[in-house]
Amino acid sequence: MNGDRTFFSRRRFALLAGASSFLGTTLRLSAQDKPGFPDGFDAVQVAPQSHKVLFENAMVRVLEVVVAPGMKEPMHHHRWRSMFLNWDVGGRTGHQRIYHADGSVHDTPGQDRPLTPGVWHVKWMEPEPMHSVENAETAESSKLLLQRPPTLRVEFKFLG
Repeated sequence: MNGDRTFFSRRRFALLAGASSFLGTTLRLSAQDKPGFPDGFDAVQVAPQSHKVLFENAMVRVLEVVVAPGMKEPMHHHRWRSMFLNWDVGGRTGHQRIYHADGSVHDTPGQDRPLTPGVWHVKWMEPEPMHSVENAETAESSKLLLQRPPTLRVEFKFLG
C-alpha cells in the first residue's frame, strides 16, 4: 500500500513539475521577442517625463503615468501585460490622441460626465506595441478638469 502512495506521489510530482516547467517557460516568453517590441523603445527609457517607476522587482514594475497638457510622448511600447489603475470621480475627461506605428490615430475627445463619490477603475492591458499618446488639452483647457491622482500601470514581467 505504501508503495502505491509513493508511486502516485512521484507520478503526481512529475506531472506537476512538468506542467510547472511548461507554464514557466511559456510565461517567460517575452513580448520583446515579438514584432512591435524593438529594443530601446521601452516606455521608461524613451518617455521618462510621462512614465515614472514607483516600484520594480523581478516580477512587477509599477509606473506612474502622466501625460501633461499639450505633450506628445515619443513612440514607445509596453512589452508586458499590465493593469491600469485610476481613481475616477467623474467630471470632464481630457482629450487625447493615440498614434500607432502604422500611422493610424485614435482620437478620444473629452466628455462631460456626472460627478461621483469616486471609484477605482481597473483595466487589463495586453502588451502594447509601438505607440505614442498625446494629451490634446491646452494649459487653459486643462484647468477645467478635476484634479485626479496619477494613473498607475502595474506591469507583470512574468506574463510577457
